[in-house]
Amino acid sequence: MPTEKKKSKPKLMELDFVRAVAIVAVVMIHATADATVDPSLVSERSRMFYIAFNKLSNFAVPVFIFISGLVLFYRYLDDWNGRQVVQFYVKRVRQALIPYLIWSLFYYLYNQWLFERSTLHMDWREFADKSLWADTSYHLYFMIIIVQFYLLFPPLMSLSQAFPWFRKALLPLGIGIQAAFYSYNHWVEPVDHAASLCVNYFSMFALGGMLGMHYEAFIRVLRRHIAWILPLTAIFGCMFMAMYAFEGHIHFVIENTWYEALFFIYAMFAGVSLIWLGRRLQNLPWIAKAMGALGAASFGIYFVHPAILSYFKVHVTNDTGTTLAYFGYIASAFLLTLFLPWALTYVYGRAMRLLRPGKPKAAPQRA
Repeated sequence: MPTEKKKSKPKLMELDFVRAVAIVAVVMIHATADATVDPSLVSERSRMFYIAFNKLSNFAVPVFIFISGLVLFYRYLDDWNGRQVVQFYVKRVRQALIPYLIWSLFYYLYNQWLFERSTLHMDWREFADKSLWADTSYHLYFMIIIVQFYLLFPPLMSLSQAFPWFRKALLPLGIGIQAAFYSYNHWVEPVDHAASLCVNYFSMFALGGMLGMHYEAFIRVLRRHIAWILPLTAIFGCMFMAMYAFEGHIHFVIENTWYEALFFIYAMFAGVSLIWLGRRLQNLPWIAKAMGALGAASFGIYFVHPAILSYFKVHVTNDTGTTLAYFGYIASAFLLTLFLPWALTYVYGRAMRLLRPGKPKAAPQRA
C-alpha cells in the first residue's frame, strides 16, 4: 500500500524580504567600494560617509548563507532519507552549479571584452583553472562557498536526524570549526584560496540550520526578545562600521580577530532582526509585494549586477571633483546596478513562464 506523501511545509515569505535587503546591501557594497579605498576620489569626511554605508551593508553575504542553511534544514528535517541524496545533488547541480559555470564563462569573456579587448581569447584550460576558485569575477566566490555547503548538507542532515545531540550541537560545532580554521589560517599558516572556503562561514550556516530545525520555537523566542535584539543589532553594526571609519585616527592597532568576530556577530543579529522585520511587513501588502518581488529576483540580480556596474564605471566618468557630483555618480551607479538587473531578471522569468504554459506551480523554497 503506498505511503501518504507528506504535506509540504509552508513557504517562509519573510525570507524574501531578507533576500531583498541583502541583495540591496550587496549592490551597495560594490557601488561604494572605490570611495572607501581610494582617498584621491573624495575628501576624508566624504570617505567616512561611504565607509559607513559600505560597512553597515557587510552583513549581506553571511546573511545569504544563513538563510540558505535555514531553508535547507527547515525543508528537509522531517522529510529526509538516504534515497534523497542523489536527488538533492542533482537538483543543486541544476540550480547552482550549472548557472555558476554559465556565468563564469560569461564573465571570463565579458571582462576581457571590457578591459582587454585587444587580447580577447578563449582558453578552456585557463577558464577551468579560474572557475575552480571563482576567479573570473570578484563576486562569484559566493557560489563556490554555497556549492561546498550543498556538498556537506546531506551528511549534516543525516546526522541531525539520527542523533538528537548532534542537532543540539550544530551551532557550537559550526562556531568551533570556523574558529579553528580562522586560528590556523591567521596565526599558523595561510591556507590557499582561504576566502573561497565554506569554513569561513560555517557559523552562519549552522545558525541557519539550528533555527530552521526549530523555526516555530525560534519565532516565539524572537517575539519575546526583539526589544533588545534590534538595538543590539544597530549597536554591533555601528561598532563594526566605526572600527573601519576611525582606524586611521586612533593611536593603537586593533587586531584583525576583533574585526572578524564583530563581523559575524553583527551578521547573526542582522539576519535574525531581518526575519522579524520581514514578518511584520507582511501586514503591509504593498511593501511585502515589492520586497517579495525583489527578493525573488535576488539570484538574478546577484549574477548580473557586476556586469552593469563595471560597464558604468568604464564608460561614465566623474571628473568634476565636487563632493555633490561624486555622490550623484555613486547614487546613479547604485540605482542602475540594482534596478536594471532586476528588470532583466523579471523579463527573463516572464519569458521562461511563457515557454512553459499550462504548468503552474508554487514558488519553490530557495536554498
